[in-house]
Amino acid sequence: MSEQLVGLSSQEIDQLPFGYIALDSAGNVLKYNRYEAELARLEQESVLGKNFFTEVAPCTQVKEFEGRFKELAEGRADTSTLSFDFVFKFRHGAQNVRIGFIRSPLNDEIIVTVNRLRMEQMALSTAMEFEDTTGEVRDSAGNRIVFSGKDLWRSLATALPAATGEQMAKILFRVGLQWGLQHAQRADNLVQREQTSTLRDTGLQAAIGLLSQSIGVLGLGSFEADFSHRDAGLIVIRHGSSPFIEFFPEYEKSSCGLLAGVHAGLFTHLSNQNLTCREASCSQRSEDQCVFIIGTEKRLDRLFEDPADANLLQEIANLGLAAEQG
Repeated sequence: MSEQLVGLSSQEIDQLPFGYIALDSAGNVLKYNRYEAELARLEQESVLGKNFFTEVAPCTQVKEFEGRFKELAEGRADTSTLSFDFVFKFRHGAQNVRIGFIRSPLNDEIIVTVNRLRMEQMALSTAMEFEDTTGEVRDSAGNRIVFSGKDLWRSLATALPAATGEQMAKILFRVGLQWGLQHAQRADNLVQREQTSTLRDTGLQAAIGLLSQSIGVLGLGSFEADFSHRDAGLIVIRHGSSPFIEFFPEYEKSSCGLLAGVHAGLFTHLSNQNLTCREASCSQRSEDQCVFIIGTEKRLDRLFEDPADANLLQEIANLGLAAEQG
């Protein structure tokens, strides 16, 4: 990975799912990617050319950070790479991160990578209590739980015998959208209670990791976000272990309409803007990955209907095949 990070263009580093900062040996900022700018809430252009330690992030003027940087930059370290955990003290709150240093042969650059640490300490367990006298089941937060296995979802399909695949997908999407919105709000409340900050304030990648983990507790599988098409206004989601492929086999590619709605709800809450989601490819097997695309309704209409976007849509759809074969 270290070799792949050397010599990247500004456009390439903006597509990375972690912070990327290139410093010269004196600590002046040569490159500063979009992820890091969002994490620090700084404009990229306002940072370039400034000294990272004195003007951009004064909290790093400690032996654990600047001291290690100087050892690597001056060639006093026994290695060309270093990794350690650190706490960035931003005005909007502390952020736990893992820092990576890479000494590049290009112009004596030191590449700094910044990865948000997932909040594993958060209460996302499936711990439940059963009250045998009332027949109630509640989770660790006191919320009542009603188990809904395959029987309930098959019954839902039976109750809509006249629905076509397209109609069923729309129905499931509307259900999933509300489910996703309410679940994201519940996760947000959890973050605010335990971290004294909102879900949006935790940083994009950390928030996505938390949401993926939280829906996994519900048995919905897990997902990862791909931002390589972000400049086109699109976020690509690869979702594994979907249960609905098994629950609605007769509806073929519309079987994951509910998950499309869940993702639309999650990212609508996370971005604070009205987003929608469509499935680009369905694995048709629960052990593989389905590919979803998130964006505005207008942008997705153009993507799926405009022949000029056919190659882009196919490229995104193939990500599911790449994941299955990889």
